[in-house]
Amino acid sequence: MRVLTRILLVVLVSVALAPALVAQEKGRIDTAIASDSRETMAERASFPPTQAKIYVFAMVADAPAGTPVKAVWIAEKCEGVNPNTKFAESTTKFPGGATWIPYSYSKPNPQWAPGSYRVELYLASELAATVKFTVTK
Repeated sequence: MRVLTRILLVVLVSVALAPALVAQEKGRIDTAIASDSRETMAERASFPPTQAKIYVFAMVADAPAGTPVKAVWIAEKCEGVNPNTKFAESTTKFPGGATWIPYSYSKPNPQWAPGSYRVELYLASELAATVKFTVTK
């Protein structure tokens, strides 16, 4: 009877921990921010239309080395642009451990369209985080 109880306990604990172990295998994005500086990584929620470059940083952890991390830049609702227009995409291979992955996009010509933007961050093929920012007039 004790052996059966122990086996049942092991099975129940395994079933309870399985989702956490699967999530750890896939990894996660702990933090994602927009910034105007690669050096300071100071978080910003809005930028002027003349901003030379906008950076997005994603803190990726516990993903297997080589996992693709993709950033998709989208103009949600901007002047002179169709809603939810995807305008850039880039993918980086995760090196392992816990690492900041930087992405950036340079100012379009002549300037950023005022409005709201988002950058969707995918870990492997799953949406893991979204960074939103605005460009003000």
